[in-house]
Amino acid sequence: MWNTRVCDLFGIKYPIVQSPMNYAVTPELVAGVSNAGGLGTVSNNMQLDIPISDPKATKEHVRAQIRKIRKLTDKPIAYNVGPLDPMVAIEERVNVAYISLRKPDRLVVKELHEAGMKVMYIGTTVRHGKGAEEAGADAFICAGYDAGGHSPGRGDTTLFTELPQVVDALKIPVMAGGCVGDARGLIAAFALGAEGIAMGTRFLATHECRWSQKTKQALI
Repeated sequence: MWNTRVCDLFGIKYPIVQSPMNYAVTPELVAGVSNAGGLGTVSNNMQLDIPISDPKATKEHVRAQIRKIRKLTDKPIAYNVGPLDPMVAIEERVNVAYISLRKPDRLVVKELHEAGMKVMYIGTTVRHGKGAEEAGADAFICAGYDAGGHSPGRGDTTLFTELPQVVDALKIPVMAGGCVGDARGLIAAFALGAEGIAMGTRFLATHECRWSQKTKQALI
C-alpha cells in the first residue's frame, strides 16, 4: 500500500509530503521528514518572525536555507514555489516544486521539468486539478476547505467530499492535503483514491518545529 506513484515520482519511501508552513519550519524539520522517508518542503519565509518583502532578499534567504538542509540530508526535498520566480530552486537543484498561490502555467512546468524537477500543484477544486494536469504537472494535491492553506480560488467543500471527485477526474496521482493528521486520516485518504498526503499542522508538534513546547503540547 505504501508504494504508490507518488513514491516513484519523488524518489521517496513513504507518500507523505510535509506542507510548507513558513515561520514554523526549520532546516531540521525539512531534513528530518526527508530522512525519515517522506518529502520535506522548503518555504520562502521559513524561520522568519516577519516575512521578507524584498524578492531579492527572499531569494537569498531561501538559498541559505536550502544549503543548510543539504548539509543535513541527501534525500529529495521540495520547494514551495508561490508567486515568486522558481529560479532559486532550479539553481540549487531542488528535486520537486510544490506550487501554490499561482495558476497552472505550462511554460513554468516546462522550465522546471527541463531543470530535472518534478512538479506538483495544490488546489481546491476539480477545475484546479484539470488545469494542473493540462499544464503538465506530475501530481496534484487536493486541499479541502478544512486545509490550513489554499491555492487560488478557494473552494467551499471539505477534503473527503472533494477528494474522490478529483481522483475520478484526473489521470495523474492525487494527494490529499489538509485534514489528515494521523494514520486513520491517511487510510481514509487512500480509501478515497489518494496516492499520498500533504500534511502540515501535525508536523508543528515535532521537536524540530519552532513553536514553543507549551504550544506543541496544547496541539497534541
